[in-house]
Amino acid sequence: MDKLNLSTKNIVAATDFSSGCELAVLRAAHIAQQHQMTLHLIHVANPLHLYPELMLSFDIHVKDYERLKRANGTDLLDELASTIRNDFNIIVKTSSQIGKPHVQIAEYAQNESASLVVVGFHDEKNVLDVLLGSTAFKLLRLSPCPVLIVRNKVVVDYKEVIAAVDLSEISTALSKLAANIAPTAHIEIVHVFDLKQEVISREIGISNDSVLAYRQAALKHIRDELNQIEIALNTNRVSSKVVNGYLPTSIYDCANEVYADLVVLGNKNKSSLEEFLLGNPSKAILNRLDCDVLLM
Repeated sequence: MDKLNLSTKNIVAATDFSSGCELAVLRAAHIAQQHQMTLHLIHVANPLHLYPELMLSFDIHVKDYERLKRANGTDLLDELASTIRNDFNIIVKTSSQIGKPHVQIAEYAQNESASLVVVGFHDEKNVLDVLLGSTAFKLLRLSPCPVLIVRNKVVVDYKEVIAAVDLSEISTALSKLAANIAPTAHIEIVHVFDLKQEVISREIGISNDSVLAYRQAALKHIRDELNQIEIALNTNRVSSKVVNGYLPTSIYDCANEVYADLVVLGNKNKSSLEEFLLGNPSKAILNRLDCDVLLM
């Protein structure tokens, strides 16, 4: 499946019926309406064995619990689907499941050849969440397609979008995805030029003239690459710029400057150990921003 555009016409929205997920469903419905896509609503209830205190405290039959949990989720999904169909005039399908949410959502998205998964944002509330990551970030490691994490408090057309690119092979595709998902917005393509290498170069004795020459050559290459991305997008809705600094802080500042309502990021695959030891820049950005974030 091409995971870089909206061509498959299937979008998956996960819900636990909280207020955050309600906004995610509305955003997914809005996108589905814009692009004439089918919206798939999925609710995943955790299996009882993840709550051992319930099994110890009550005489609960696991199969009965899970059957009732699934039935309750199905009823709520059906009500929600009916409302979304009436309000947005789109095709809506539903699925209520038992299991680990990030696993079930990713498998469902794979089976339905989804172009996008949309989820709500939940603040991490305890140490276990911080160490192991929220459902959204665990989903990113498994999802076959980009994941949109919804934080905006209202659902309207995106107006200002920041697309953060590192000039890797996915940069043009990431920028095109930003333009596709926000078909009327201004897209600012941003590359963050990290000055750490210059600091290290000076520390090991490389002359200041050589460091400055390297910077000029690097910036010329970056601007040439950004120009090529703009040409590939072929729209007057796009501009680009280079900023110096630390990636999460720089993207946060750029988003605030233009009151961005969507930030699009590449999420490089890392092991859980790497994320714990080194940190995940995408996660650092998401935790600071108040707008929607799309990760691919």
